[in-house]
This record gives sequence, structure tokens and C-alpha cells, in this order.
Amino acid sequence: MATATGNPQSPPWNTFDQAFDSQPEALTRLATTLPDLLRRHTAPQTRRLVVFGIGASRAAAHVLTAGLTARGVSCELLTGADFTAEHVRPETTYLGISQSGRSVEIVRALSVAPAESRMSVVNRVPSPVADLTPRHLWLGDVADSRVSTVGYTATALALALLAEHLTGGVDEERWRSFGGRLATVTRWRGAASRMAADLLAAGHVDLVSSGAGLAAAEGGSLLFREGLTIPASAFDTRSYLHGFMDSAKPGTVHLIVNRGSEALLARQLADHGSTVHLIGADPIEYGGGGPLHQIHLPGLSDAELSIAASVIFQMVVQEACATTGRHPEDPVFTRLDTKVVTAA
Repeated sequence: MATATGNPQSPPWNTFDQAFDSQPEALTRLATTLPDLLRRHTAPQTRRLVVFGIGASRAAAHVLTAGLTARGVSCELLTGADFTAEHVRPETTYLGISQSGRSVEIVRALSVAPAESRMSVVNRVPSPVADLTPRHLWLGDVADSRVSTVGYTATALALALLAEHLTGGVDEERWRSFGGRLATVTRWRGAASRMAADLLAAGHVDLVSSGAGLAAAEGGSLLFREGLTIPASAFDTRSYLHGFMDSAKPGTVHLIVNRGSEALLARQLADHGSTVHLIGADPIEYGGGGPLHQIHLPGLSDAELSIAASVIFQMVVQEACATTGRHPEDPVFTRLDTKVVTAA
């Protein structure tokens, strides 16, 4: 493995729309193959996990950390950028998440962890991350878009299954049906088009949630920055209530993934005249006159809701690009010092 870094193309790539359309089938296939990999590579008695993820992979990791911490498994999420051998602890599993398998920070962090303690979730095999972790959960080389769509949702699904595996067992039947249920989310395209119009008018957006929903918020902020070049920020709900919400005003846009504890925030913002789009499994009651729009996705678990909300945010990108003429794949910067270049 070479030490030089850069951002060479890693084929195959799909267009944003192609990768978006592939998600129901890809996630159904993954939900069928992953349980066996989990049984072969993951000890269910894991009690402490340190997770390395950056970019979209870090966002997706909130699905895992939320699922584990809620069930008493210690889980710490790091970028890996500052991790050294001095930070290694006994009886700890070190999980690296990298769709490309070449993220510099993940490769470096895993390299200093004891070999027997390493695991990964990775899409590209072979790759430096896969080479460092014989125990890897392989996503199957799904053909993602440059601004991640199916690569992100596949990672989030794998992490949701990992959380279940470590805390009592995977609901395999439910997850095998998820791809088909996810396809029904596209009926909310009209709502996604309204979100897109609001985002374009405001020129900025805040995304807010908690638990597994924070994955959708953080992933969505990256999606809008990369795909639309719109400033977007993600916040956890409690921090937002403690002061980050104070920049809200009529015309500001707030996308909230409601896990059941975001209703108060949504009402306050709408009463203030801010535009709120609330995505949740159940509707909330609102008697005010503010601009509060709701998307109901009934019957979804927290992890499923997070992935479904991410798909809605992908539709927002499609609708906004249809208006502006931008392609989500249009580059802005050349990524430097982000990927390990493998030897030829």
C-alpha cells in the first residue's frame, strides 16, 4: 500500500439518479446477505466498541451508536484523525467504516489498533481497509454516485443490522422487506419538491434530530453541501433547544426528523414564522398558523425512519437540481489528502 494520497476515480460510478433508483433492490439484497456475515465475523458479546468514520460514513454511524447505547453497549464515535496507539484499550473492538475502503483517517486509525480487535464495514473489496480487517462486513461493491446515495443507505442499513446483532439478534424478516417498503417513500416527491423550493429560496438550511435520526440530519447536511452547494448544518435536538435555534426567523428553513421528542421544537419554530418540514412515523398536533409541513412514514423503527428520511433528502437534491440545472456530480474541489492511493 502506497502512502501518497489523492482522489483518483474508483469505478464503477453511477449517476445520482441511477444510484437513487437502485436502492430498493440493493438494500433488499444486502439485508439477505449480511446476517450470515454478521454471524461469521462478529461476536455478539462485544461490550465496548470504538467506531471510526468520516464524511457520509460518520453520519451513517449514528444509526449504530444510537442502537448500541440505548441497549447498554459502550460505543464511541471518532473520525480517527487523532487516534494513536496510546488510545488503544483492552477488550475493545475497533470498527472502521469506509465506503471506498481508502479513507486516510480510517486506514491510519485501524493500523494502530491490534489486528485481532479490528473490524470494518466497507463497500470496496479489495481495499486498504478490507486488507486491514479480515473481519469485514462487505456491502457488495454497490455502484454508488459521487455524491453518495445507495452507498450511504447501504452503510446505514449494515450498521442497523450490526447494532441488532450485538444486542439480541437481527430481525431478518423485517429488514428483508425494508427495500420494498422504502420504494413507497417516493410518493412524497411532491413534499420533497416543496422542500427544494424552500431551500433554494432561503439559501441555507438547518437539519435537526436525535438518536438514529441524527444520521439523516448529518448525512443530509453533507448531501446538500455537496449536491447543491447550499450551506447546511446538522444539530442534535437537545443542543438546538439550548441556543442554536436562536438564529431562526421568518424565511429560515428547518428540516427535522422526529423520533418522538422533536414536536416541541417544531411547534416553536413554526410559531416563530420559520419554515419547518417534519419527517416522522407519526404526525404531531399543531394548532398554530406557522409554516409547518409534515411527512408521515408510519410503522418504521428509528433506524428505518432515519434511512427513509435520507432518501427523502436525496429527492430534495433531485428536485432542486431539476430547477437549477446543476448536476449533483458537478465537482467543486479536488479532494486532497483524503484517500489512500493503492500501489499499482
